[in-house]
Amino acid sequence: MDEINGKKIDLQLIGNNVLAGGFHLLDSIDSTSNWALKQISEGRALPFACVAEHQSQGRGRRGRHWVSPAGANIYMSLAWHFELQAEELGMFSLAQGVAVIRALEKIGINNAWLKWPNDVLIEDKKIAGVLVETSGITAAGCNVVAGVGLNYRMPETILHEADRYWTDVAHSLDYALPGRSELTAILLNELVQMCRHYQMREHTVIRDIEQRLGSLRGRTVDLHLEDGRQFEGTVLGINSRGELRVEVNGNEMVFNSADVSLRKQESRIRKGDAC
Repeated sequence: MDEINGKKIDLQLIGNNVLAGGFHLLDSIDSTSNWALKQISEGRALPFACVAEHQSQGRGRRGRHWVSPAGANIYMSLAWHFELQAEELGMFSLAQGVAVIRALEKIGINNAWLKWPNDVLIEDKKIAGVLVETSGITAAGCNVVAGVGLNYRMPETILHEADRYWTDVAHSLDYALPGRSELTAILLNELVQMCRHYQMREHTVIRDIEQRLGSLRGRTVDLHLEDGRQFEGTVLGINSRGELRVEVNGNEMVFNSADVSLRKQESRIRKGDAC
């Protein structure tokens, strides 16, 4: 048993206790993922997980800042070793997004969906994001840190900033809000289970990703590439490598990295990425 703000966390992990490197509660740090990567470099046994009350330098894709007010949300990183090659992890951030959605469903939030490549949305507003980083890549496999930021009770001053389109668990439930510690345990259990399924290459993982991406299919999006190019097109789905398939000017294009913005005026979301 562990605690967040004095509340017990019951970590009933799937099967045996798989966190050989432990579960760590941190106060204020720069980033849970930074902490996890440092622990890996210092030889901590994998897997392990950490949760922080506050992040001063929480980050998302391409180094973007992830707002992390103290005691408000869930900031978690799970470190895992996969006996897979790095190129086989192309769908892993999407898979962890599915795990986040499953955790939300367990507390009664049933309208969350997956936005490629690493966001979880409710009514086109971001409730969570995933950031995956690798280390120790060898022919035998690699280490992975999956950072997850889940908005639990975002301060109103942040939720209602004009250029940000977020939501949180507190605004997405019509009845009693579960404790943050309880939701942390549920989330970690789902993330651990998904890691196991991904390692075993279970076909259900791809099926679940495609199902959760359903709300994105057919949407008109703007895509912004790192080299400055921009495209507008209609989402067709993903391929077997987790790349996004988009119809652009009547032709199908495939993207393995891009910022994706929903096109419709009423569907604007926060300009930023995950955790």
